[in-house]
Amino acid sequence: MRTLLLNGIIGIAVLFSCAREDQEQRVQYNSESFTEVKGELRYNGVPFTGWLLSVDAVNKTKNSSHYKDGFKHGKEKKNYLSGGQAEERWYDAGIKVGVHKAWWPSGKPKFEYHFDTSGAYHGSVTEWYPSGQCYKKFHFIHGREAGRQQMWQGDGTLRANFTTVHGERYGLIGLKKCYTVNTANETIK
Repeated sequence: MRTLLLNGIIGIAVLFSCAREDQEQRVQYNSESFTEVKGELRYNGVPFTGWLLSVDAVNKTKNSSHYKDGFKHGKEKKNYLSGGQAEERWYDAGIKVGVHKAWWPSGKPKFEYHFDTSGAYHGSVTEWYPSGQCYKKFHFIHGREAGRQQMWQGDGTLRANFTTVHGERYGLIGLKKCYTVNTANETIK
């Protein structure tokens, strides 16, 4: 009985918090009304709370970002003007949290990043080429590379394949020196 009551209270709290977020002001971005002071977004001089709506002509997206007390808080969503979802990101008081995803205009995945509560990569970080071929799959623990890391070229050829243990990389790192250092006579070619 106690569990049912507790679950009911939590459900009601979530419902009301979502309802309040939906009832907040929705403001179309314009450079005259908005300023940024030390990373805090202000609307007519006051820290902004609500939904900021904008259009990005370069990336051809329409965007909606939720702010609380001047910082991104909650969901940020971008959709292509031609249709289809472009990005979905989550923030807590301006800090990236949770899973951030993006898609190419074709609908194929573009990236998927996992963050911890402090905004550091935590879990997998994966990126894809527009063709759908995987470009990169790295793993992190609280912002530090850990475990197997891989990168591919556009044709699927493996470019890097290494393991990171205690900050040290072992394996094919995929770096190519663009110059030769001769330590005997201290020249660089």
